[in-house]
Amino acid sequence: MSKRSLAIIIVAVLLVVSGVCGYHYVMLSGRQKSTEPTTLRIGTTMPIRTDNMFADYYFGIVTSLSHDRLMRLDAKGRVIPELAENWEVKEEGKVWILHLVKNATWHDGKPLTAEDVAFSINYLLEKVPVYKFHLRLVERAEVVDDYTVKISLKEPWARFTVNLLVVRVIPKHVWEKVDEPLKYHGEDANIGSGPYVYKSFDEATGTIVFEANQNYRLGKPKVDKVTFKLYKSTEAMIMALKRGDIDTVYHYARGVEPLYVPVLIEDPNIDFMIKPNLGVDNNLWFNTKLYPYNLTEFRQAVSYALNYRDYVNSIMAGYAEVPNAGFVPKGWSYFKETRKLETNLEKACAMLDAVGLRDLNGDGWRDFSNGTTLTIPILVRTDLPEAGRLAELVKRDLESVGLKVDLIPVDPPTFRQRIDINKDFHAFISRTTMWGMMMWAGYGTYVDARNIGWSLVDDKEFQTIVDEMLKTTSEEEYRNLAHKLPRPIR
Repeated sequence: MSKRSLAIIIVAVLLVVSGVCGYHYVMLSGRQKSTEPTTLRIGTTMPIRTDNMFADYYFGIVTSLSHDRLMRLDAKGRVIPELAENWEVKEEGKVWILHLVKNATWHDGKPLTAEDVAFSINYLLEKVPVYKFHLRLVERAEVVDDYTVKISLKEPWARFTVNLLVVRVIPKHVWEKVDEPLKYHGEDANIGSGPYVYKSFDEATGTIVFEANQNYRLGKPKVDKVTFKLYKSTEAMIMALKRGDIDTVYHYARGVEPLYVPVLIEDPNIDFMIKPNLGVDNNLWFNTKLYPYNLTEFRQAVSYALNYRDYVNSIMAGYAEVPNAGFVPKGWSYFKETRKLETNLEKACAMLDAVGLRDLNGDGWRDFSNGTTLTIPILVRTDLPEAGRLAELVKRDLESVGLKVDLIPVDPPTFRQRIDINKDFHAFISRTTMWGMMMWAGYGTYVDARNIGWSLVDDKEFQTIVDEMLKTTSEEEYRNLAHKLPRPIR
């Protein structure tokens, strides 16, 4: 490539009702005019450990190259056809009929048909834990004919297509013999129907290779080979980019930290493009089924204890702004203007006193009424570099108002197990992607305890509105419902 490219996401830090709003910075590469075989070399710090797309979250991301989906998002965030060329909605949103393209084939040459699609939906729902949330309202998928699938839902779901975006369409002739998909590593495990064919993962060198699918239904891709080079640190990856060892960098829903922008701006081979960020890169999540995190006043007190301006400068290197209160960032169609977040230690302390959390023994830490010190264990993802630095600042700020904090670093598998499966946490720092904002009923409603429910919200008023949002096909009604959402995560 004649110019190297970089994606730098200057992103949001949202904590409870708090955060730092930012932007996407993307570097564009120049076009290569040579007729020689081309290789796109991508650097990443995503901690990929296995080539099982169901067991490794980040490997599942890169296999978007090898696996076409039923639908995809266009540049404006709209759901558009991919393997499903069109669809019908019947019975007031309880039945969805998908009409598939007729020229898709698997990488082993076999045709992709409705048998594969219906099998994929039923199989994922049964055997891959996260799909129990993504496909929560699915009753069953059935074959109508070779290229038509009927999906029956338990309840109407007007925005079902958003969750179909993450359905991994897999070949029935491979996976019907596999009882434990998270443990399968057969040579055929990554057969897909996409524009690239998975070739190898060399764990020793940290290199993943995809090669162009010569028989892709939309024509052979212009880039012949795509490689991912795994780096353990952003510093090493940036040095490789500047040396020309890689052409670009990538990390799902984010890029390198803004602290590296000044160094990269000096490189004449790197160009930037700015895009708004519709996700939130770091949130402080609480388990609202536990005391005192279930108290709105407690969470609001935490919000007032946080020093947002310091986060803007220390974490985002000034490439951000303090946002409004609430979970949904600016940029969404029905964003509702709220107050600007502020730091007010006096108010935070008064609110904590009011809910009965006081220092009863003079040791500087706030206690429960029985005299036991309240300690907040916060899980911190190790795969998001800025999360660790942010966590230290959050700890500093909460301890300044007498809330003792214990930071617990967790790798991606441990994080998924504890948050998605066990749900045995008190608090954690993690992000919400753009798709996270879209899923379930949209507007961050996946905090609903009936869905992924990271904050396990079971507020009845909230859930009633979510149910109506799931059903309605009227944009006006949907907007009104979105604005009525109580903010139980405050």
